[in-house]
Amino acid sequence: MRTQGRPRARLVLSGALAVAAVLTGCDDGHVEPSGAATPAASSVNSPSPHVTSPTELCTHLVTYWAQQELDQGKGSGLDYQEKGLSDGQNAILLTTLAAARRERAAHGAAAGDRVIGQSAQRGCAERYRNGTPTTGPWAQTKLPTPTRSS
Repeated sequence: MRTQGRPRARLVLSGALAVAAVLTGCDDGHVEPSGAATPAASSVNSPSPHVTSPTELCTHLVTYWAQQELDQGKGSGLDYQEKGLSDGQNAILLTTLAAARRERAAHGAAAGDRVIGQSAQRGCAERYRNGTPTTGPWAQTKLPTPTRSS
């Protein structure tokens, strides 16, 4: 009886290892004759990376906070830094909120929401058209000249 248990235990163990390898994404290292990797090892299903631009990030933040402010009616009670906004982004938010409130009063909530998206996009595109505070016109273009003491 003991000899029958060992093959079964080995079979169960090898099955468990195979399942673990599949669940953890392990590859058997098999390479196709053409030199191409197997589909499991290729990046066919991998999404391409996307780097969020400063304009996109600004637009997302301003749109989010403008909708929060308008939906809650009285504001979040957070200051602009607690919202993750810079001073410039906060200025865009305040301009966007004023325009959206006027549009909502005149034409309803849906019209106000459209203004939020348009105003945030326009304001952020303008703010970052020449770069960010560490690039473009804000970057230091000339190193300070050291002074000589004689």
